[in-house]
Amino acid sequence: MKGLLSYSGVTTKIRAMEGRFFTDKEFEEIVQLPDVPAVAEYLKKNPGYANALSEIPDNMLHRGMIERYMENSLFRDYEKIYRFAKEDQQIFLRRYARRYEVRLLKQILSAIMQGEHVSEDVLIFRNFFDNYTDLSMQPLYEARTVEDFIKALAKTPYYDTVKGVYNRPEPTLFKYETALDLYHFSTIWHDKDEIGGDKGSAAILTKFYGTKFDMLNLWYIHRAKAYFHMSGVDVYALTIPALYKLKKSDIRALVEAENRETYAKALRATWYGKVYPDLNLDNLQYMYTKICKHVIAREAEKQPYSIATLYYYLYWKEHELYRLTTALECVRYGLKPEESLRYVTRR
Repeated sequence: MKGLLSYSGVTTKIRAMEGRFFTDKEFEEIVQLPDVPAVAEYLKKNPGYANALSEIPDNMLHRGMIERYMENSLFRDYEKIYRFAKEDQQIFLRRYARRYEVRLLKQILSAIMQGEHVSEDVLIFRNFFDNYTDLSMQPLYEARTVEDFIKALAKTPYYDTVKGVYNRPEPTLFKYETALDLYHFSTIWHDKDEIGGDKGSAAILTKFYGTKFDMLNLWYIHRAKAYFHMSGVDVYALTIPALYKLKKSDIRALVEAENRETYAKALRATWYGKVYPDLNLDNLQYMYTKICKHVIAREAEKQPYSIATLYYYLYWKEHELYRLTTALECVRYGLKPEESLRYVTRR
C-alpha cells in the first residue's frame, strides 16, 4: 500500500510515456528508409522525439546533430519524471543522473586532451545539467585546458577524483576516464541503501547495480587481459569494488587466468556462468546487455509501484537510443535491412 501511495502518480506518468517506445516492427521500417533525413522525418512522427527533433535547423540535419537531439529527448523525459516524483524519488533520480554527468565529463575531457574544443551543440543540454545535476555547463564548455577543466569542477563531487589523476605521473585520458567511472560506481554502490528511501528500494537497487557491476567486471577483466595485455596489478585496479553474485575468489581466478581456456573455465565457475550456460568469452558484451535488461524488466513487472519503474524507464529509453543510433548508422552506410536488423537487435 505504501508503494502504491508513493508511486501512483509517477508510475501513471511513466506508463503513458512507455507507450511511445518504438516497436520491433517500427525498427524494421526504420532500417529500410533510404537516407538519414528520411529517418529524421520518421522519428519526428513519434511523440517521444517530435519536439526535440523539430528544433534542428534544416541546414544541420545530419547524423551527429540528430543523435544530439535524440539524446536531449532523454533529458526531457527525465525532467518530466522528476516533476512527478516525490522527494525521495528525486534523490534517486539525481544520483542516477551521475551516469550522464560522467559521460559528459569524459566527452569534454577527450576533446581537450586531443587539442580540440568540444562541439557547441552540447549546449542544448544546458538546462538539464544546470538544473538537475551537480555540473555547471558553461564553465565546462569554455574549458580549453585540463587545468581549466579541473577548475570548472571545483565545487562538484568530481574535483578530488580528477585532481588526483592530474597530480599522478602520466595522467592519460584512459586514467581520467577509469577514475571517473570507478568513482561513480563506488559511490552509487555505497549509497544504494539510502537513496531509495526504504528497504524495498535498497533491495531493488542492490539487484540492479549488483548485476550491472558484476557483468561489467567480467567484461572489463576479459577485455583488459585479451586485448590490452595488462598486468594483473593493472587489471585489479580496473575492477569495480562492488560484488553481488561474484566472489573475491572469482575475481582472483579471472584476473590470474593464464590463458583463454583458463579464463573460460573460471567464467563457467561463476554464478553467472552456471545460471546462464550460453555466457562465453565471445558474447560478454551482448550478455551484459541481455542479462541486465532481463533483471530490470522482470523486477519492474513484479513491483510496478516502486523505484524499479523509474530505473526501468530511464534504462529502456537509453537502450532505445542505442538502437536508434545503430539503425541511423546502418542507414547512413547503406547496409541491407536484414543486416542492419542483426546489429539493431543485439543492442
